[in-house]
Amino acid sequence: MPYKDAKHLKSTFQRELCSEAGVWMQERAQTLWDGGLPEEAAALYSEFARGPALGK
Repeated sequence: MPYKDAKHLKSTFQRELCSEAGVWMQERAQTLWDGGLPEEAAALYSEFARGPALGK
C-alpha cells in the first residue's frame, strides 16, 4: 500500500475512533451527572476536552 494511502487510512481511523470515544464520554458524563456525581462528570468531560476526542 502506498504511503499516502496508508497515511489517509490511519487518519480516517483515528477520526472515527475519537468520534466514538467522544460520544461515549458525553453519555458517561451525563450518566454520572444524573447519578448525583457532578464533580466526576465535570472531571471526565474536562479530561476529554483536552484531547482529540471532541474534535480538537
